[in-house]
Amino acid sequence: MYAAVLALTALVACVSAQPPQPCCTPDQWEATMVEVQGYVQNMEPKTLIGSIAVSYDFTNKKMAFDERLNNSGSPIIVKIIIDYNEGKMYSIMNGTCTEQDAPTDFPKQCITDGSVFERTMHLGGASGLEVNSFGLWSTQGVAYGSAQMTATDCLPVTEVLIAEPTGQVLGSVQTIAFDGVTMGIKDPTVFDPPNPCNSLTLKQLKRRSLMTPFFRSRLRRFGIPAF
Repeated sequence: MYAAVLALTALVACVSAQPPQPCCTPDQWEATMVEVQGYVQNMEPKTLIGSIAVSYDFTNKKMAFDERLNNSGSPIIVKIIIDYNEGKMYSIMNGTCTEQDAPTDFPKQCITDGSVFERTMHLGGASGLEVNSFGLWSTQGVAYGSAQMTATDCLPVTEVLIAEPTGQVLGSVQTIAFDGVTMGIKDPTVFDPPNPCNSLTLKQLKRRSLMTPFFRSRLRRFGIPAF
């Protein structure tokens, strides 16, 4: 009898000791991504710093990014709205709105299955915020990444991403802190594009796509393919 009890106790202990598994964020959340990135382009060291207000709505298949960045002294101020129901992406820059086609498959924001649980941490001391840290390799243009998510709701907290070389960018290291994370969408009009919004021609689209490598990297971070 004692052997059976001991065996059951060992089984319970083994089950309870299982590490946290990769998780998905809530279907609706908002945050400000505070970003610092260093990279090498054409053999020159460069920096990218600033913030991006993100609204993520998996329920209604919409996303919005309000970027206020500084790329080695050059400001980048642009708002992007993606409506997966309509298959459209709207870019608002310098008071001008342009429209182009976007993917129709909305990416669920999840820690990928190939990620490895690294550790559980308490930010701000033993009674601070409990987060789970996951490591990932060779995915979505990332050579190595570490993502910290809240242990209770799987909300994003911090990330460190080391990118693989692409084109003229030989490599980059990026850190992201998610500030003011809240569940739900406070104001749904954040997804409303200006009216009218001009459609881009194919020639304009090619020129614009070459000018926005950092927005393309932002799309990859959210699992959105290049388009």
